[in-house]
Amino acid sequence: MKRYATQSDETRPRCRRGFTLIELLVVIAIIAILAGMLLPALTRAKYASMRSACWSNIRQQYLSQLLYAGDHKGKFPIHEDSSPDYHRLGGRADSIVSLMRGKYVPNTAVLICPITRKSFGRTWLNYDSMKNFADKTTRDYGGWDTTAANVYTPYMWFANFTAQPAMKFLTTAGTVDPLDASSEPPWPKTEEECESRRAFITHRVSSTPGAALWDVGHLGKFGQGTQSKPLWAWSATPDQPVGQADGSVITRPKAQIRARAKGGPSADTVYFY
Repeated sequence: MKRYATQSDETRPRCRRGFTLIELLVVIAIIAILAGMLLPALTRAKYASMRSACWSNIRQQYLSQLLYAGDHKGKFPIHEDSSPDYHRLGGRADSIVSLMRGKYVPNTAVLICPITRKSFGRTWLNYDSMKNFADKTTRDYGGWDTTAANVYTPYMWFANFTAQPAMKFLTTAGTVDPLDASSEPPWPKTEEECESRRAFITHRVSSTPGAALWDVGHLGKFGQGTQSKPLWAWSATPDQPVGQADGSVITRPKAQIRARAKGGPSADTVYFY
């Protein structure tokens, strides 16, 4: 029997299922929790990626110096600057920059650490680009691609670094004793000295008592005061990449970073890596 629609069928309200306010709030809360759980993992992954890029930079800088030494009877370029992270001072014609830019370092972008670029690029323009340099009214520090008389980079080059006063290398106790097995090996001066224990390249984390504490490591900060204090009290660097003289790159967590060399800008300047 055929059934005809009645008025009651047509006028009966249809049930339209939707989200209640409480359900929407629950969904938003779940999304917020998941985002909060994922964000630290994404941050760590991004940091690890930038750190890998820094390792690649160090390896390429290492190879550039080895190529130079191969063409110059095993000798690395002269490096008579006040600190290993200065690659030219006073516009000297025989600086690392003058000797190596182009032929040995065709891509100066390898001298930019992506982590220090993010930390310091807006404050010190040569961290952001080798073509930039800071305001000459305050300082004259430029990158490799500038005509600035003084070139400063995020990376310290140790090979053939000659300091006045001469560098001293420290034991785990912070003393100078070449006979102590824990003493940091001297930085290499020739290709023949490129063995695995000798440090070759790293970032600058240093203390000059009464003058400045420099934290130019990963996630570090400038202006950490002038008075000596334990490293953990002023350095924000979570780890320190170190290119070794055999071409390997190691990363020391903060717990393993210690004072390893002394000298350079002044007799009491200490470098940590």
